[in-house]
Amino acid sequence: MNIDQIALLRRGSGRRFEISIAALLFTLPLMALATAPDAFGQGLKITRLNPKGATSAVAIGLNKTNQVVGNYTIKGGTVKGFEFASNKYTTIVFPGSKNFTRANGINDTGEIAGDFFGTDNWYHGFTDAAGTFTQYDLPGGLGNFSTSIFAVNNNGDTAGAAGGGTLGSANEGWVNIAGTVTTFYGSGTDNTYAFSINSTDEFVGQYIDSSNLSHGYSGTISGGKAVITEIVFPGAVQTACEGINDSGEITGYYIDSAGIGHGFTDIGGVFATSDLPFIASVNAGGSYVGDYFDPTGMQYGYVASPQSFKPTTVKVSKAISTSTFGVNNSGVLVGQYTDSTNTTHGLILSGTTVTNVDDASGVAGSTLVNGINTAGTAVGYYLDTSNLAHCFLYSGGKFTNDFIPGATQAEALGINDAGDISGVFVDASNAEHGFLLKGGVGGTLTQLDVPGATYTFGWGINASDTVTLIWGNSKNNAESSTYNATTKAYTTVNVPGAVNVYAHSINKTGAIAYAWSDASGNYHAGLLSGGSYYLLDEASGSNIHGDGINDTGLMVGRYYPTRTTTYQGFKGQK
Repeated sequence: MNIDQIALLRRGSGRRFEISIAALLFTLPLMALATAPDAFGQGLKITRLNPKGATSAVAIGLNKTNQVVGNYTIKGGTVKGFEFASNKYTTIVFPGSKNFTRANGINDTGEIAGDFFGTDNWYHGFTDAAGTFTQYDLPGGLGNFSTSIFAVNNNGDTAGAAGGGTLGSANEGWVNIAGTVTTFYGSGTDNTYAFSINSTDEFVGQYIDSSNLSHGYSGTISGGKAVITEIVFPGAVQTACEGINDSGEITGYYIDSAGIGHGFTDIGGVFATSDLPFIASVNAGGSYVGDYFDPTGMQYGYVASPQSFKPTTVKVSKAISTSTFGVNNSGVLVGQYTDSTNTTHGLILSGTTVTNVDDASGVAGSTLVNGINTAGTAVGYYLDTSNLAHCFLYSGGKFTNDFIPGATQAEALGINDAGDISGVFVDASNAEHGFLLKGGVGGTLTQLDVPGATYTFGWGINASDTVTLIWGNSKNNAESSTYNATTKAYTTVNVPGAVNVYAHSINKTGAIAYAWSDASGNYHAGLLSGGSYYLLDEASGSNIHGDGINDTGLMVGRYYPTRTTTYQGFKGQK
C-alpha cells in the first residue's frame, strides 16, 4: 500500500509527505490558505515559529502558559516534533522512531502527546511527561494497525485516530477517557479524526465524506457511544474543527463558496472569521496556534495572543472623508480630506487646527500629504492634467516641486528630522524605483531596487535612514522589505498569513506600520514591533490600513466605518 501520510495532519495543508510503507492512510483534502478574511476589532500579537534548520514548520497545540508544540521538517524530509517555551525550542523525537515524530498536543501540566513512525512500519501514539516517553497503541493495534494521538487534556484523557491493517483504509476517531476507549466515525464509515479534547471531555475533529469533502464536528460520550454533532461555518462548503478549550470555544478553518479558506472561532454557536489563516488550537486565555505560508511558499508556525487595540477616530470638522498617512513626534498628522463642498485637500492636522495643502501646480483636489517631520516640513505629491504624479516638499507655506533628477513621475512619501526624503520615482523606461534622497532637495540620490522585484516602491524613512519598501514578486503579489542605508541590506517584512504586504512607516526603534490584504481582498492594519507582528482591526469598520507611526509608537491610518466606503482616519497605540 502506498501511504499518503500528511506530515502536517490536522492542518489540512494538502502538502503531503509521501511514505511508501504499509501503514496508516491519513488524507485531508482542505487547503490551508495563506490568509483569512476581515474580522473586526481584533488585536493579536503574532510570534513566528521556525526551529533552526526547518524547511517548514507548523504549530498545533498550546496550554494555558502558551507552551507550544508542533512539528517541523528538515532537509531530506525527516519530521521532528518541537516544544516552544520561554522563547526556546526543544526538539522532540521518540526514541527509535523512523525519521518521523510529531508533537500534536500539550496540557496545562506540560504533558505532550503525539505520534511517531516506528521501525515496524506502523504509526504509534506516545505521551511525553517531562522527557519520559510512553508508547500508546489502541487495544489490539500493536502489529495490526496504526494509532495516532492528537490531543491530551488536563485529566490525561487522549484523542486521536487509528486505521490501516486490520482496521482497513477508513480511519476511525477515538477517545480514551479514564482508561475507557471509544472508537467512532463522524458519519457512516467516513475517514474520521479527533483533534482536540477539553477537560470536560468534549472533543472536536473532522471527517471526510465519499466526495472528499470535509465536515467539522463536536462530540461527547454518552452510554459508551460517541454522540456526534456536525459543525458548519455559516455559508461554508467545507469545515474542519481543530481545537476546543475548557470554555468550549472551538477553532478551525473553512472553505467558502469561492474556494477560499479562512480561520474561524465558534463560541457557543456564535461564529467569527479570524484574521489568522489557519487556527489549530486555542487555550483558556484565547491564544491560538497554527501555521501559514509566506509568498515564497515557506511554511511557518505561529502563536497568537490577544492584544488590546482601541484606535481613536480622527475627525476633521465637516469633512466627508479623511485619510491620515503620517504623524510626527509632536503628534501632527498629515493626509488628505474631502470637505463638505466635496472639495479634496491635502491635510496637515495639529490638534483641531486644519491646514489645507493644495499645490497650485496640480489638478484641483489631487494634492496628498504623506510625511511630516518634527520641524513641520511635509512631503507628498500631486497629479497634473495628464494624471502624472509629481513630488513636492512643503515648508513655511511654500512648495518645492519635482526634485528627483531624471524622473518622469515621482512621489515623496517620507521625511525624517534630518530632512532626508524617501519615496518612489518612474524613470524614462517607465520602471518604478524606490529612492533615498540624503540631505533632502538637492542632496544625494540613492536608487532602491529590491533584488528580483518587478518594481520597487519606497515609502517611510526613520532617523537612521532605514526605508520601507513595497515591491512586486514574480506572482504579481506585493511584498515588503526594509533598506538599511548603512549596511545596504534589504530585509523582508514577512507578515503571517498575508497575500499582499504594504510596509508604510518606520520609526527610530524599527517599528513598522503596515497594511496587508488577505485572500478575499480585505485589508487589515498591522504593526511590526520588537520582532513580533501585530494584526490589528477596527471594531467599528473594515478595510483598515496602518499608514504612519512616530517615535513614541503612535500609529495612524484609515478605515471604512461600518456601512460606508469612504475613509475615516484613526490614531492609536497597541
